[in-house]
Amino acid sequence: MTSAARALPFAAATIIALLATGCAQQPPKTVIKEVRVQVPVQVPVVAPTDNAARIVLNLNDRLRQMSPLELAQEVAPRDDASLPPGTAVQLALALMFSHANGETFRAQTLLDQVLRDARPEADEWRPMAQFLVDRVAEQRRMEGELDKGRLAREDLQRRLDDANRKLEALKAIERSLGGPRSALDKP
Repeated sequence: MTSAARALPFAAATIIALLATGCAQQPPKTVIKEVRVQVPVQVPVVAPTDNAARIVLNLNDRLRQMSPLELAQEVAPRDDASLPPGTAVQLALALMFSHANGETFRAQTLLDQVLRDARPEADEWRPMAQFLVDRVAEQRRMEGELDKGRLAREDLQRRLDDANRKLEALKAIERSLGGPRSALDKP
């Protein structure tokens, strides 16, 4: 046998050995068709009262930026008795911002309606209505104090004006008598 003929089976054996070792080094392929794993997920639950609070806080921000004309349009008279609880609370907040005469009383009335409302949709608005009732009561108390101060100031100004008129009248009488008399002029 020639050296070439002997080398051929050796080369074939080497190739087969290399192919066998190459195949042996690769891990077998695993096919995963579907895997289901249950993972507990915490979904935040938004309470209805949280939603009501968010709505009122957003409205509060919007009302603070309104012009007096826009605010007047927001609180325009309407049938307050038939308002849904959410609308009544929002209108009451707008009325608290308006500072017009009698608007805090109107706000108090709306909030009292929500607190007495037996409908299920009123449940989420009651805590906010109670909070605003306390604020309206404080605002009405402060407005009462301001009115008392204004009335006292007006009364004091009126009395001061009366005293000035009397003083001017006395000065006029004095001038009409020829001025003040000295001690030598007296008999």
